[in-house]
Amino acid sequence: MKLLTGTVVVLLFMVASCGAPQRVLQSGTVGANGEAGDVLLRNIHVTPPGGDGYEQGDDAVVQFAVFNRAGVADALIGVRSDAAKDIVMHWDNECDGQAEPVERLPLLADGGVTRLSGALLAYHLEMVDLSRKVRAGTDIAITFEFERADSTTLDVPVEAAVEGIGLRHPRRCPVSDSAPPGSRPVPSSTEAQR
Repeated sequence: MKLLTGTVVVLLFMVASCGAPQRVLQSGTVGANGEAGDVLLRNIHVTPPGGDGYEQGDDAVVQFAVFNRAGVADALIGVRSDAAKDIVMHWDNECDGQAEPVERLPLLADGGVTRLSGALLAYHLEMVDLSRKVRAGTDIAITFEFERADSTTLDVPVEAAVEGIGLRHPRRCPVSDSAPPGSRPVPSSTEAQR
């Protein structure tokens, strides 16, 4: 009996140690995920091209979510890739559907992007003048640099075209005390009469 038990244990150990380690997937995410110190980067992906890929010289949009776990404010201060001449940060600071180029993307302490932490896709990156053809389904190395947190380089996937996927902006901003005047949604006339 001891010999049989020992043989089973050895066989189980050999089976468990064979092959490559399992890839851990995070449920509910699209694209790459990473960390830079206390900053979390989630759902980073290049939006799908019109055809099978982006041509050299094209511009491409990178969507992502960012959250600061530190007790002090931080900022995304630079993004770069050898796949593009430049990467420009865009932020819809006024939440009017127009994301303007910015030099930095401020992050709240223990929170997301200042004043818009609850609004999805109120910020994005624009890869300007791609240096080569980039096919859908491949990855692009992108480096994110933060003011306080470390910098990190991640392999970001170029999504394949899917019906209904593309650059989107929030329909309305979250109501919060920290929102600047004019950025809160205006109730419709029927809501105002209630």
